Amino acid sequence: MFEKSDRVKRLLGSERSQRSLIIPKGAVRLDMGEPDFPTPAPIQEAACRAMRDNFTHYGNAYGEMVLREAICLSLKRDFGVERKPENVLITSGGIAAIHTINATYLNPGDEVLIPDPEYSAYADSVTLFGGTPVFVPLKEDFHIDFEVLEKLISNKTKMMFISSPGNPTSRVLWEDEIRRLALLAVKHDFLLVVDEVYFRLLYSGVKFLSICQIEAVRDRSILLNSFSKTYAMTGWRVGYMVADAPLIKDMVAFHKAMTVCTNVPAQMACVAAAAGPQDCVATMLKEYEKRKALVEKKLKEIKGITVPSCDGAFYFFPRFEHPLTSQQMTEYLFSKGIMVRSGTEYGARGEKHFRICFATSMENLDAGIDRLKQALDEVK
Repeated sequence: MFEKSDRVKRLLGSERSQRSLIIPKGAVRLDMGEPDFPTPAPIQEAACRAMRDNFTHYGNAYGEMVLREAICLSLKRDFGVERKPENVLITSGGIAAIHTINATYLNPGDEVLIPDPEYSAYADSVTLFGGTPVFVPLKEDFHIDFEVLEKLISNKTKMMFISSPGNPTSRVLWEDEIRRLALLAVKHDFLLVVDEVYFRLLYSGVKFLSICQIEAVRDRSILLNSFSKTYAMTGWRVGYMVADAPLIKDMVAFHKAMTVCTNVPAQMACVAAAAGPQDCVATMLKEYEKRKALVEKKLKEIKGITVPSCDGAFYFFPRFEHPLTSQQMTEYLFSKGIMVRSGTEYGARGEKHFRICFATSMENLDAGIDRLKQALDEVK
C-alpha cells in the first residue's frame, strides 16, 4: 500500500471526515444540509438548452461572461451595489472557493480566525493548505465576542472566515458586527471572507447586511456564495466569489490549475437562476417557514433540551442536558435510526449540541422529531 500524504492525514483527523457514510435502512435523515426540492424546471431547461446549443467545451477560467454579468445584476438587485464581471470568479461549488482562497493566500504558520462553532469545511481547508486555524469562541447566542476576538489576532493572522446566516447556528450577523469586523480587517491588515450562501433564507423580518455593501473593506474582503442552497442545486456544483479585481486575478490561477473551468452547462443553468424570476425562491422559503415552525414547536416540547432561535438557513442547533458528549449523542441517535450532526464537528463550543436540518418533508420532520423525543426520553 502507498503511504498517504501528511496533508491527507491531517484531514482524516477532523470529525467532519469521520462521519459515517452508511445510511441505516429506515433511518430518518435530519443531518444533510441540502434542500429536498427539485431544481426548478426553468433552471434545468436552461442546462438542457445549453447542451443542445453545444455549450459543452472548455469555458473561461474566470467563469462564463454571461453568468458573471448575471451575478453582477443580482448584486445590484439584492444589495444595491455595482460590480463588474472582473470582480467575479465562478468556482466548482462553494468548497472549491474555500480551497482556492486558502491555496492562494496561506503559507505555513499563517493563522486563520474561525468562529467556534462554525462550518467545519473552513478549518479542514485551512489545515489542508498548511495554515493554522485559530478558533474564536462565540457568545451563548452565537454572536461575536469582540473582546475575545481581538485578543486572538496576532501578527500571523492572515484572514478570517465567517458565515452569515451561520451554519450550524442559523445566526445572522447584526449590521454592527459586520461593520466592526470590517474595521478590524483594516486595522490588522487581514482578509475577511464572509460566506453568504444562505442569505436568501431569512425569517421573521431579520435584517441582513452583505460584506459587499461596506466599501471601506472592498480591497480586503471576499463574498463567498453558491447556487446550491437558494435554488436547490447542491449537485450542480457551482459557486462564486465576489472581490476586488486584483484578488480575483490572484485566485484564478489555483482554480484553473485545479479544475480548468467550472462545468459550462451548469453555469448556463445558473444564469437562469440568477437572472430569471425569483418566484421559486419565495416558494421554497414559504415552505421552510412552515417546517421551521413545526420543528421549533416539537423541539420545545422535549425535556432536557434548549432551542436557540433560527434566524436564517435551515438548521436548529439544540443544546441538550443529557450525560453524553455530542459525539456520543450523535452515535446514540444513529443507533435509534435518527441521523443528526454532532455539535463538536463545528468546534469545541459545539459540545452538548447537535444540528438538525429541516430541509426535508413535513412528514419526515414530524416522524423524525417524534423519534428523537422518544430516544432522548430513554437516555439514562
